[in-house]
Amino acid sequence: MAPLDRIPTENPPPTSTAWMNPARAIAIIAVVAIHSLGTVVEENFAGMGPDWWVANAIDSACRWSVPVFIMISGALALDPERGSKPRNFLSKRVWRIGIPLVFWTIVYVLFRRFYLQPDDDSWNPGIAILTGSPFVQLYFLYVLAGLTLLTPFFRLLSVHGSRRLQWGTGLIFLGIGMTDQWVSMIFDVGEANIATRFLPMAGFYILGWVLRDIVLSVRGALLAWATLIAAIAGTAVWAGLGPGEQPWLFPYEYLAPGVVIASMAAYLLLHFHLREGFGLLHRFYPYSFGVFLLHPLLLYPVRNAMGLPNTVPGVFLHAVIMPIAYAIVCAAITWTAVKIPGFRTVFGEGGPRNPHSRTRTSRAPVDGGPDRSDSEHTDRGRSRRSGRRTRTGFDSVD
Repeated sequence: MAPLDRIPTENPPPTSTAWMNPARAIAIIAVVAIHSLGTVVEENFAGMGPDWWVANAIDSACRWSVPVFIMISGALALDPERGSKPRNFLSKRVWRIGIPLVFWTIVYVLFRRFYLQPDDDSWNPGIAILTGSPFVQLYFLYVLAGLTLLTPFFRLLSVHGSRRLQWGTGLIFLGIGMTDQWVSMIFDVGEANIATRFLPMAGFYILGWVLRDIVLSVRGALLAWATLIAAIAGTAVWAGLGPGEQPWLFPYEYLAPGVVIASMAAYLLLHFHLREGFGLLHRFYPYSFGVFLLHPLLLYPVRNAMGLPNTVPGVFLHAVIMPIAYAIVCAAITWTAVKIPGFRTVFGEGGPRNPHSRTRTSRAPVDGGPDRSDSEHTDRGRSRRSGRRTRTGFDSVD
């Protein structure tokens, strides 16, 4: 019997999506850690000392974060219960993604030109934008924008497609993305650009929906932990001992085999562990999009002032303490900025409200019950006090 034949034709019962907000809060810290350590891995590689191996191990352990963000976006956007007309869906996305994409592209082009590389005449801002990755973290917005354009079509899969068809489509897209990554990195054939950068990530987007309502057993969670640890270890070993002058480049990619496996395991484990509690992370989550947008503006000047670490304690400082500090400062700036009407839109807020959204109640959703909008789970305590909620570019449309 073929593996797909063993998959039930119907989707499992819907479960609460409350876990996704603390999951994204954790993931954004991991993203900041990646950016904090990236230069350390590159600059300290020649010595291959303990400091490099620690930086490599932590970087490898954080690589699941970006695919999990994309999987959560797909899990919410492809929900048939959250369906709306494509025109309404896309118009809301302009406010949530389009305006921040344009504004922060301009900000980071100026930041790179006048602060990071003022004397580099070879860097062309227009070409950088056409690559779909004008700055270190902004490619994610370009990926999300492309996936958003196809969401009304992908949603037909979740509405009308069988469980087997959903699995098959997600795995095919993921396989195409992994093959594209392998061919482009190993053989230097082809390169992503503004029109195509999102396509290799479509498999994560679809599989986020497919895996959304799977809740692991205790035994399954132990197996997932073993898989996650093995995948991270494999990535770290390949990054240090693999072929080439910069062996870490390929295994660190989000569509490299180790990262794909780690991302799937992390997604299921976050669902398993974050179903209840974690109120602090729920309160932090509404500002995580601001952390995503702002942190390089803080990280690069601070790191330039501190210098790159060359000791194990220094690596831990940049890998753990500093990312948390950057996140707290950026969250505080976001908390202030979203209160200013002129700044709300550039943080993914300020768009038209959904007139059909359900009335909020103070009662927490029952895990395993009918799925609700992720925004209904966001910062329940703050929402009860203020009667309003913060919407960000990480949210899916209701």
